Amino acid sequence: MIRNYLKVALRNIVRHPVYSTLNTLGLALGFTVCFLIALFVRDEYQFDSFVPQKEQIFRVYSQYADHNNIEERAPTPPMMAPTLAQNFPEVENTARVMMYPEIKRLFKTGDTKIYNEHGYFADTTFFHIFKLEFLYGSREQALNGPASLVISKKLSTALFGNQNPVGKELEMEGTTLKVTGVFKKNPKFHLQFDYIMPLSLAGIPAERMQSWGWQQFYNYVKVREGTNVDALESKFQKLAKTEMRKFDPESQAESTPFLQPLADIHLMSANFKFDMAKRGNITYVKALTFIAIFILLIACFNFVNLATSQSLQRAREVGVRKSIGASRKQLLVQFILETLFLTTIGMLLALVFSLLALPWLNAFTAKSISFYVFIEPVTILAIVLLSIFVGLLAGFYPALVLSNFKPVKVLKGSSNSKTEQGHTPILRHSLVVIQFSLSVLLIISAIVVYNQVDYLHNKDLGFNKEQIMFFPMRGDKMFENREAFKNQLNQVPGVSSVSIGYGFPGDAVAGDGIQVKENGQLVNHPATQLMVDYDYIQTLGLKVIAGRDFSEEMGTDASKAYVINETAVKNLGFISPEKALGQKMYWKVWTQDGTDSIKEGEVIGVVKDFNYKSLYDQVETAVLQIFPDAAWKVAVKLNTANLETSLTRVEHVWDNFSPDYPLEFKFLDENFEQMYQSEDKLRSLLAIFTAVAIFVGCLGLFGLAAFSAERRKREIGIRKVLGALKISCCC
Repeated sequence: MIRNYLKVALRNIVRHPVYSTLNTLGLALGFTVCFLIALFVRDEYQFDSFVPQKEQIFRVYSQYADHNNIEERAPTPPMMAPTLAQNFPEVENTARVMMYPEIKRLFKTGDTKIYNEHGYFADTTFFHIFKLEFLYGSREQALNGPASLVISKKLSTALFGNQNPVGKELEMEGTTLKVTGVFKKNPKFHLQFDYIMPLSLAGIPAERMQSWGWQQFYNYVKVREGTNVDALESKFQKLAKTEMRKFDPESQAESTPFLQPLADIHLMSANFKFDMAKRGNITYVKALTFIAIFILLIACFNFVNLATSQSLQRAREVGVRKSIGASRKQLLVQFILETLFLTTIGMLLALVFSLLALPWLNAFTAKSISFYVFIEPVTILAIVLLSIFVGLLAGFYPALVLSNFKPVKVLKGSSNSKTEQGHTPILRHSLVVIQFSLSVLLIISAIVVYNQVDYLHNKDLGFNKEQIMFFPMRGDKMFENREAFKNQLNQVPGVSSVSIGYGFPGDAVAGDGIQVKENGQLVNHPATQLMVDYDYIQTLGLKVIAGRDFSEEMGTDASKAYVINETAVKNLGFISPEKALGQKMYWKVWTQDGTDSIKEGEVIGVVKDFNYKSLYDQVETAVLQIFPDAAWKVAVKLNTANLETSLTRVEHVWDNFSPDYPLEFKFLDENFEQMYQSEDKLRSLLAIFTAVAIFVGCLGLFGLAAFSAERRKREIGIRKVLGALKISCCC
């Protein structure tokens, strides 16, 4: 019987090629979108899943609250990990990873020179918690030596070829290190690095490492099996708040630590500040999942519409089969099997389409998803179940309609279709409305996302970001002769201004505090510290709305002057920009040896608020001050149409001061473009999937129109015989 049903199904496909093609193509496109999105979503959830005992590993992050502003921060103070290890028996192990600027560092071994920017300092226990696969060396002992260096297979091959490098020495930035291990990088690890060194090599004073206020570390903790993590988190929060209050009793802000499961770091940290982990966005994952469901529903509704509209074409077949004894149950089974057959064809076509589209998906999302996922037993089972589910969902109602025809009526040339009785096929029209409502919803979503992303790219940020290149200074000669370097850059034709500092828009900035007197006492306020020089405001084109810019003619500006933004005026209680001028402010100077030093100065100017971070971040209190010890980034304002020539001349100046290092630069506007890459990709995906949804919906409308014309052939023939023109029939 099944064999007979399949024969009938094949004959129907051949007899109605347009209907079969439209239906199968609609389902295939719906399945293809679902497959591609499923591959992406699955890959996003794979992050850190390979780590042994991952359920016991957590990252400490803080919820920082100040002046009704609450934000989550990934880095936390260096004392958190040791405090957890020493005070809570539930803790099995801890490790700290220090934030490290991603600039290219020079590795030398013999005549080989390699530049690499992806590295960290970490506690010796790092590989005890994160048991990455080691190709050479001992994972447990890899970071125990004072000059140890663990490198990735990629970096090892570049430096030493295919030989075992363990025990060999190399030089990094003038420091001799010994390779103690080679690990295999896993693209699904939330920390992506090519080398890692023991924290002792960072040269941080012991007093500094005991800080409860310096938020420069990622603290990880591994708890013992069976630990009540909520209870541990609550106890640690109480202890941490006590220690932080002791460390800075004058602070008005409150920082509360939380334990974030390892599995949540990739997808649940999109809004975390200062996070160097490889992050996704759970909101986008959910949005794409809903889009996949919408498109699959549209394809199913499309199938139902086409199948029910074809019912009149198969009415006589049903009448004949019923007259020779076929039961309604048999007809239901037959038509559902036909639907499952078409669904299977659509599924196979979708697999082919997915295979062809996978390279594009990998290139678009910067992933390396393999098609071999489809041959995994779990995936095969999911595909089979999805085919059956969609087949039943799309085929049940058409089968119900077809099996309900009365044989006497249809064999007499009549039909019990409500359409023939002057009634409207409510369900079919409702499905068309729902189908296009979902399409319109996708269109509206695409338009909203497009406008939002366009706003992100084109909003006035409060400074001039065009034609400003910036790069880090490299080498002792450049740091020792920074003024000479800056003067030579200023002499390059096409260069209008040069600034050397720390804290350029779109780049790393320092979160610190500033103190002002309130009721005779110094009160600490959180502030972003921008370490600038005399040309910073001019180079970026910031607008001074009160007071003046820094000036070399004023001898005290380097040691006793501050410039603040409008938000600082409000948050520090200065009432207005004009009244802020002359106000005293105090800053705890950054020192290498950890000794206390206070810089007392006054506000000499106020600049209009500017977005030095992403537009997702609120503009915060910003303090600009001259502090050459922290300056290590160079911004060059170009004012020329001949960029290529100017860049070549800038590179020549670079080579005079730092011949051992390549000039690695970015343009400021490109940096801001990179901030919104995920939004750009979401916009593109929405546009593509919306187009697919519209196309599938139009396939259904085309099919409905074709079958409507098929049913009215006799009417059109009679009207033409009676003299109707072609245009009249179309109308």
